[in-house]
Amino acid sequence: MKKTAFWAIATVALATIFSTTAHAQEVVYGKNSRLKKETMAVPYFQDKPQASITGWDFMLKADKLGFWKLEDAIAEAVLEGNIPQELRSFRKIVFRTPVVDSVEILRKPHKVEIWVLPDYISIGTSNDFVRMPMGPLAAQRIADSLHCILPTTFLVDRIAEVSQGHLNIFPFRPLGSRNSQPIVYQDRNNAINALYDAKGYKFGQFISGLKKDVVLTYKIHTLPGNENRVAIYGWHHPSGKAQQPLHVKHGNFYADYSHGIRLIYRTVKVDGKEYDAKEILESPQMYRLLSNEPMYLKKASYAGMPRYE
Repeated sequence: MKKTAFWAIATVALATIFSTTAHAQEVVYGKNSRLKKETMAVPYFQDKPQASITGWDFMLKADKLGFWKLEDAIAEAVLEGNIPQELRSFRKIVFRTPVVDSVEILRKPHKVEIWVLPDYISIGTSNDFVRMPMGPLAAQRIADSLHCILPTTFLVDRIAEVSQGHLNIFPFRPLGSRNSQPIVYQDRNNAINALYDAKGYKFGQFISGLKKDVVLTYKIHTLPGNENRVAIYGWHHPSGKAQQPLHVKHGNFYADYSHGIRLIYRTVKVDGKEYDAKEILESPQMYRLLSNEPMYLKKASYAGMPRYE
């Protein structure tokens, strides 16, 4: 999208004026997880044409749609191949699990290899795109088509650890429902791109501080009343602290400018052996390889969950 000096100034002002105090887990950049040079083409997109619409074109359409129609439009645009070239390949991240004597699977460290998209799901071309917030049902539809999972909070932290650069987070002031309007998604994206330019970052690098992640958690399927909600977590500061603790209070009809969708390929390696990440997360014996929650996931997916109307 078009970048202007206005946004570079505006983001600095917003970072100064609108700060919040809630913090979650702290990560240490580069301590454990490692970003490898290997890339792997996303199989789903190998026979898809290059993007035929720009981010600007899509946002003109998005402004006229209600939430659920926009969800369908987002999923359809992505699955038709209207994404930047940089999101057509995964990058490899390797980490070792912590040693936890009270958890059988973690009594010794394990080497885990995962394939991750380098940025959040975006619509448009490499030169004109928007990192697109969406609800968990549309996100899951895209993830399933790409043979991917959404991350857990543990995996969000592992991804943050390999960041090649960092942005200071800058919340927008909540004014009614303004932050859930597509025009603000576009404004936010312009601001991020202006900061990228100022810092010399390139789209396709792992940069922290951009978004909160829509995540998988046992709380959606296990705790009564959460079956039609969305879980969000992350938005790491340059210090490594996550601004957003795990949050499950919003209905799954809700998305705002700060939300992002990061996908992880379901085929992972543990100690050199291939596994399905979804099956790991649903296993009472193995789930702690990819999660630090107290329970496994009864269903590592939002698919089939009821809409919050």
